[in-house]
Amino acid sequence: MVRPEIAGVRVARARGWLNDAEALLDRDLEAFLADRQGRDLALFYLFLAIQEAIDLAAHWVADAGWAAPDDAGSSFDLLAERGILDRGTADTLRAAAGLRNRIAHGYALLDYARVQREARAGLPALRLLLEKVATEAGL
Repeated sequence: MVRPEIAGVRVARARGWLNDAEALLDRDLEAFLADRQGRDLALFYLFLAIQEAIDLAAHWVADAGWAAPDDAGSSFDLLAERGILDRGTADTLRAAAGLRNRIAHGYALLDYARVQREARAGLPALRLLLEKVATEAGL
């Protein structure tokens, strides 16, 4: 069981960051690349939303009493193994964890076109996880 007192605040926060990131990511590539501040802000919001998703997945695993995941992406694998997420969604969320790492550790070296493409592809999976957490928590 995902604890409602944790899930409620975290899901709401992550949804807000996803909405803000999506508004900036949803521009055409040229506009996205040309707006350095908007681009960096989009990546910051995305980073925060992905981190929140990782934390929520880890809370779910811990609250269920399952074995601790090996790394940030492994929580999504455990949710897939338990039938909570389908394998494709878990793989997409694992890729989002990798994107979060690239944003955190290689910010100046990022391929922003690739980041925009990957972020757009990953938004539905992030939203699905948040919905599943909210449902599990009874929100």
